[in-house]
Amino acid sequence: MDASWTAVIAAGSAVVASATTGWFTTVAARTQARLNREMQGAQLRHAQVEHRYQQRRQAYAEFAKAAGVLHSRLGDMVAVAGDSDAFSLLLDEARAERTVLLSTMHVAFLEGPPAVGVAARDLYEAVNGFWSATRRLNDAKHSGIPADIAEHLASTSRRRIEARASRDAFVEVAREALAPSDGTPA
Repeated sequence: MDASWTAVIAAGSAVVASATTGWFTTVAARTQARLNREMQGAQLRHAQVEHRYQQRRQAYAEFAKAAGVLHSRLGDMVAVAGDSDAFSLLLDEARAERTVLLSTMHVAFLEGPPAVGVAARDLYEAVNGFWSATRRLNDAKHSGIPADIAEHLASTSRRRIEARASRDAFVEVAREALAPSDGTPA
């Protein structure tokens, strides 16, 4: 072999080595780009799941809080039933709180899942029943008929207990809906 063949072989080897290096670099860059895209997709999905989880959690908490606030206000109204001025003042406050309860119930209902929607509706209806019983108790106390007062007092007590039980049931269903699973963060 002479020097020219050696130069040709060396040049060919350099070209093959350069092409091989370029090919491996291209494959590595494509692999890295694919992995980056998959990682960004996973991060986006995680952020979406986390946002959805927080949105549900907030909706459930606001509804449970609104139910508790109105339940407490109704308890105050029971305590002053028969006192027109005090009852009227608390009734005005309770109307505003009832509006908040209705609004937050709609949000909690829409957040789902269906079991939470059912529990939200049940809680709203239970608190609404307590609301009606409280107003009837006040009317009965104004009538002054002891039998009516006793009947409405018993009804109000039952409704109060039902509302509290419904709130506990809603909280339990909401906790189950928020429990971490494959699709929700811990």
